[in-house]
Amino acid sequence: MTWKPEKPDKERKKDQKALLVRLAVSAGAGLAVFALLLLAAAAVCLRLDLPRERLPWVGIPLAAAAAFLAGDLHVRPLRKQGLLSGLLSGAALYAGALLLAAAVSRATLGVNAVLLLLAALLGGAAGGIFAANRRPVAARGVKSRRR
Repeated sequence: MTWKPEKPDKERKKDQKALLVRLAVSAGAGLAVFALLLLAAAAVCLRLDLPRERLPWVGIPLAAAAAFLAGDLHVRPLRKQGLLSGLLSGAALYAGALLLAAAVSRATLGVNAVLLLLAALLGGAAGGIFAANRRPVAARGVKSRRR
């Protein structure tokens, strides 16, 4: 194991700020995608005349998909600590979704909120792991189209 000198405080704080900004951007993008997917699912439920009680069960897999995207966006530039960073982005997406849900309706938290938390954490972790383990395009052996 090699010894690495510690970064100065200025550089460490700059790195921490960059990580927080990247986390906010990835969670915001995931939240926007989640809102759009949820609106599309609500439109389909209205079009097919499905009962309103089914919408939360449709929203939980959509939250997992949006958290996957958020975890992927957060970890892609780093390519390290995929699990932890993915979990953080999933938790940030869950917090944003919970705040939006509280602002829209004053419903109490129940089983759906816990399932949404689990889906967001699992989706974010999966997206982070996927992004950390993905090889860059140049390393895949794909030839460029330019000649």
